[in-house]
Amino acid sequence: MRRLSPALVLAFLVAAPAAAQHRVDLFFDVEGVRRSRDVQFQPDTVMYEPQFDRGGGLGGGVNVFFTSSVSLELKAAGLASEMRVRRSGPDFVAIIDVGYVQIYPITALLQWHMTDQGSFRPYLGAGAGYVILRNIDKNVIGASAVEFEDPIGFVVNGGVQIPFSKRFSVTADARYTPIETESEVRFVGTTSVARIHVRPLIVSFGLAYHF
Repeated sequence: MRRLSPALVLAFLVAAPAAAQHRVDLFFDVEGVRRSRDVQFQPDTVMYEPQFDRGGGLGGGVNVFFTSSVSLELKAAGLASEMRVRRSGPDFVAIIDVGYVQIYPITALLQWHMTDQGSFRPYLGAGAGYVILRNIDKNVIGASAVEFEDPIGFVVNGGVQIPFSKRFSVTADARYTPIETESEVRFVGTTSVARIHVRPLIVSFGLAYHF
């Protein structure tokens, strides 16, 4: 069973008593993701290079307001990104389309809301992110499976809420991992190991309900 970040566990413990202090927003959104393709290899006769394309999916979470200006957002998303693997040796190159890889970013962010009045309500946030990259259990040009190590990193975000009634708002958000984190990729059945730089930029548009 995968372990969650200690920061996220702490965030859940803090959120429960905080909910009674001001208000709680429940939100859902549609997301798009762009991932870094930087790869570092450990020496090997045959190298495997994972290549990710842009992807998308759905997300949702809860935003607990301590005051009208400060809140704690807990969010999870399920995304899919098309992946190819480039296998190269001294005298050959082969590329295979693996299909869609499942990505599950989980974040806990402390946010500052510049205003709780008007039709345009911007905010900024910072916190921790934990990205689950689901392993691929099938043959990939010589490897029996692909195993990812899930990275943890610092996350910043910014966005805006546009209320259109007392209970509902439209949301637009962008979040990014500016500090380089790495995920180790092992190709099972081979001695090839690579490290991919994980710096996802996730853009989302959704709907929030205010309790």
